[in-house]
This record gives sequence, C-alpha cells and structure tokens, in this order.
Amino acid sequence: MSAGPKADGPMRIAAHLGIADPDAPLLAATAGSVDPVAQIYCAAGLGFAGITDNGLKTRAPEVQRRMGAALRSHGMEMGSFTHNVQGMEPSFFWGAPVADMEMAMSESLAAAERMGGGCINAILLDCGGPQGDQVARASENLAAAARLAGERGVALAVEAVSRARVSLALVERVADVAAVARAAGVGLILDSCHCHCVGEDMAAAIVAHADILSAVQMADMPDRVQPGAGVIDFAPIIAALRTIGWRGLVEAELMPKMPGIKEEAEAVAALRALG
Repeated sequence: MSAGPKADGPMRIAAHLGIADPDAPLLAATAGSVDPVAQIYCAAGLGFAGITDNGLKTRAPEVQRRMGAALRSHGMEMGSFTHNVQGMEPSFFWGAPVADMEMAMSESLAAAERMGGGCINAILLDCGGPQGDQVARASENLAAAARLAGERGVALAVEAVSRARVSLALVERVADVAAVARAAGVGLILDSCHCHCVGEDMAAAIVAHADILSAVQMADMPDRVQPGAGVIDFAPIIAALRTIGWRGLVEAELMPKMPGIKEEAEAVAALRALG
C-alpha cells in the first residue's frame, strides 16, 4: 500500500474503525486495542493511506480531535463516515421535511472539521409516502446540506445501498441514487457489497459515474469478508478504477472470516493483492 495519490501506483487503502460496531475495527487483534487512535497508529505502520469510520459521530469530540491529530501526524487521510449511525440514533430521512438543515448537519460537520476532512455519507431511507415525492425532496435537502458542507470544505455524498442490507433503502439501483446525487450536486459512494446484492455491475457503474464518484468501498460476499474469500471478481472493479484514474481511497469495509492476528494479516495481504 502507498500513501501517495498516484493513480498508476498501488491502491490507497483505508482501514475501517468499525462497520456496524465502533468496537469492532479491522485491526482489533493486530493493534491490541479497539481505541481509534491506536488503530490509526497500527494502520499507519501497515502502510494504510487512511481510515474510514462509520461510528465517528458516536465518539466524543476530544477523541475525534485526537484522531484527526493522529491522521495528520502520519500523513493519512480521513475517508467516509455516516451521517446517520443506524441503530445508534433515530433514522434520518432525507426525503422528509427538514426544519433546520444547519442543526441537522451540525454534528457531522463538526466531526469532519475535528478530523481535518472526510466525506459525509448520506443514505436515503424510506419514510413512507410516494417514492417520487421523497426522491425530489431528498434532492432538495441534500442540495441545502451540500451548501453548508461546501462552506466548511467538507465533502457530502450519497451511498447506493441494497434493501438486502438496508431494509429501509428508498432506492437501490445505482442509476437512481446517482440521479439524486447529480440533482443535488453531491458525490456518489459505491460499495461492492451493495452492488453485489442488487446485481449491479460495479465496474460499469464506476466508469459511468466517474465524474461524481466520491468514495469506493470494498468487501467480498457473502458476509463482508476480504477479497478472494467470497464470490466477487474484483479484477474488473480494479481495472475500472485504473481506467478512470481513481486517486481517492479504497475503503476496506470488511472483516476477516475469523478473528485473530493471523487472520487480519491475511486480510491485509488480500487487500494488497488488489494492486
């Protein structure tokens, strides 16, 4: 792995600090601690270029500041983090009226500022009512949120998720999610797990939406394991990233099949083998 942003060099991989559980990071055994700063130091030592943290908003402001300082000290990059931490806070519906967008975005924007960057991941959930109305309102809400994020130099993107993994997903086809993103002027996040569940050609989607692609997430299926431990063919996906000259992080949203230092080392090796 390399910390350099060269599109023709090794992929710049980000280690996760927790996918659904902030106490279950990728390198728990290797670091000997689930503390996020310890995880960042461990990831830096293994050559990761950055981190991604779905549970970032659940962490105390002082912890976020220490995480940001640790990233900067190692020349690492903050990847994506979710605006709505599912299961930890009430569902946020972009397709519903939002009375105070500045208040709604305040914690996410503050977290990004403490981290020194990052991409806020917005997921479209179904709050009931006509889908078309929700999609239109989501575009308007996201555009308003994007203006606030832009004022602070923070990126905002919508992730294409599958109903198999996120039961309340409003729309699950990449083209539909990309249409919302384009209308709102925000980015698009593609995840190999969700693309697989919907039957999407992720490689084709990468090329088709290269102009708005904000984050790329990798996991083999089933069970979000390391590349090569499941059924997904990653060669076309990596080739597509090469084709578009992807210079961003490739976020490893996966866990080894079994816990342990050896198993985590095998997962890291599988990530390096992506190219």
